[in-house]
Amino acid sequence: MNKTQGWYEASNRTWGQVLFESVTRHPEQELIVCGDQRMTYEQFYECVQSFACGLLELGVSRQQNTALWMTNCPEWMIAQFSVYEIGSPLVPINTRMTIDEVAYSLRQSDAATIIVGSRFIGPPESGLKRLEALIPEVFEQDRDELKCKKLPNLKRVVYLGETVDTPKGAYNFAEIQKSAAGSKVPRSVCEAVDPTDVCNLIFTSGTTGFPKAGMSMHRNNLAAMGEWIRRSDLRQGDRVYLGVPFATNFGCAYVSQLSVLAGSTVIAHEVFNPASALETIQEEKVTWFPGAPTMYIMMLDDPSLSKVDLDSLRAAIVGGAPCPPETIRAMKGRMGFDFVIHCYGLSECGGLSTSTLIDDDIEKIANTVGKKFDTVELQITDPASGDAVPAETQGEIWLRDVEPGSCVGKGYYNMPDATSKAITDDGWFRTGDLGFIDVDGYVSITGRTGDMFIVGGYNVYPAEIEAVLHTLPSVKMAQVFGVPDKEKRLGEVGCAYVELKDGSTTNEEEIISFCREKLANYKIPRHIVFVSGEEFPLTASGKVRKFILREQAIDRLQLKE
Repeated sequence: MNKTQGWYEASNRTWGQVLFESVTRHPEQELIVCGDQRMTYEQFYECVQSFACGLLELGVSRQQNTALWMTNCPEWMIAQFSVYEIGSPLVPINTRMTIDEVAYSLRQSDAATIIVGSRFIGPPESGLKRLEALIPEVFEQDRDELKCKKLPNLKRVVYLGETVDTPKGAYNFAEIQKSAAGSKVPRSVCEAVDPTDVCNLIFTSGTTGFPKAGMSMHRNNLAAMGEWIRRSDLRQGDRVYLGVPFATNFGCAYVSQLSVLAGSTVIAHEVFNPASALETIQEEKVTWFPGAPTMYIMMLDDPSLSKVDLDSLRAAIVGGAPCPPETIRAMKGRMGFDFVIHCYGLSECGGLSTSTLIDDDIEKIANTVGKKFDTVELQITDPASGDAVPAETQGEIWLRDVEPGSCVGKGYYNMPDATSKAITDDGWFRTGDLGFIDVDGYVSITGRTGDMFIVGGYNVYPAEIEAVLHTLPSVKMAQVFGVPDKEKRLGEVGCAYVELKDGSTTNEEEIISFCREKLANYKIPRHIVFVSGEEFPLTASGKVRKFILREQAIDRLQLKE
């Protein structure tokens, strides 16, 4: 068997099969720790089997999509793997979404079932109040005859909370489990689930418009994760921290699914707090820490850093945004990580497609997202012609399968036009990300095709300007975008929203003067707006919504015509 055949055959499974294999290998090992709750692989598997059987009795099937709307808890993972066992595609709903955003996601995904938590982070904290705003009929109708005016495809609501509090139109999570305690999902149901079936419908962040639900298969998830385990040295028994919602690609796939595949333990927090995270690393002996650069910066700035024992830490995984070299040095020097890996990927294409290597130097980790996975064909493309461009030349990043189903998912659910725009006739997925490959095969991200703006006929890519601004000692975070030129000569000009580090001072003139030394004239921001971190509008997965910043800046700078 050659190398390609080995990983490809290993991806020819379903998540139900993967869980069973992991339980068989290490039944007594902890799978998830969340607050006071601890659960071994064997205990988890028994809960999955009983809950899945209970869902089957309610009519949930692989022809129906199931949404999860809960904060991080063991029941999230139980529900997740229960629907995988049945073959029902999972629709993770981020708890940071507004009611309107949740309603849109449920309609767009045709969710037939929604599983709702009793308590949320942020107002309203009550799951019942959120249900009342989203599905008022659940308090009025019988659960076997539920019909929701706003959500015509919704058939059932499951409530994770006290039985006495459960609305008359909803089923209770614990009661479903109890009703099928000791049961096993019929073999015929498990065998009907195919590796090429959709397992996740994960909505894009919506940084530029309405979110789209990317369809990931069991196969392309498993292919990418198998390669990622090899790249990142994730081991059986590792203890993996989770500080982002399960309902993100990071949480759902690259902590929950990944840990089950590797035989690791998930150490979950409901919400990230730097002091709590540091304390948990010490108490739970966390070894593997995935997070956004801002999470590491917050921990490095926290006063408790010098008071905790972080000797257990081995691996730091960063993604979602550039990580400055000085932050990586501090992560190694002050937090004690053996290595830092920078990774890149999309939920539409298995979750991850590139990463740096364990022994890469700090500049490579900071300035690139590493080399492509063996599961992926990657090409830098001229988006206008569709032709590949030479090394060191910027273009759009395109991804394609190496073997059928090894990378690209099935497109966007209920959006055939968006799918046809994203996937070419010969199988390339247009990521919308701009970048280049160096002569050694390392990929650098330079921006988004949608973020680009044009100044006097010249294309300007915000990521390049942001990278320059982040080298200023006083700058903590910078976001750049185009706004109308007040003088109406250049069409658009650059605007930078800048957050300064605590105790730092600077002014607009100093920043623009610095940019003149580093950038061509047309790339220099004409407007510098100083803001606090709270003023950056974020998506549910923590990405900055630049189109909202642009609207705010146009009002703030009085640039409306």
